Amino acid sequence: MTFRKVDIIFVVLALLVVGGVALLPSPRDRNPKVPANSAHQAIAVESQCTTCHAPAGARPLPVQHPKRQDCLHCHARAQG
Repeated sequence: MTFRKVDIIFVVLALLVVGGVALLPSPRDRNPKVPANSAHQAIAVESQCTTCHAPAGARPLPVQHPKRQDCLHCHARAQG
């Protein structure tokens, strides 16, 4: 089996695209970390986040925040 020039170009471009996508920052890199205070360290289940971050809670989420229940998908825990 012989490779033509166009085949090699295609493989190189495909590898560049895959490599470029792999280097994109993840949501955890861009979003604020979960604070390392005692209130946040006590959270065992992500659904507990809504006790304070509900619309009527102590620290409601901004209006533009996505309505999701998997907080730790985008927010990494801070070391502390």
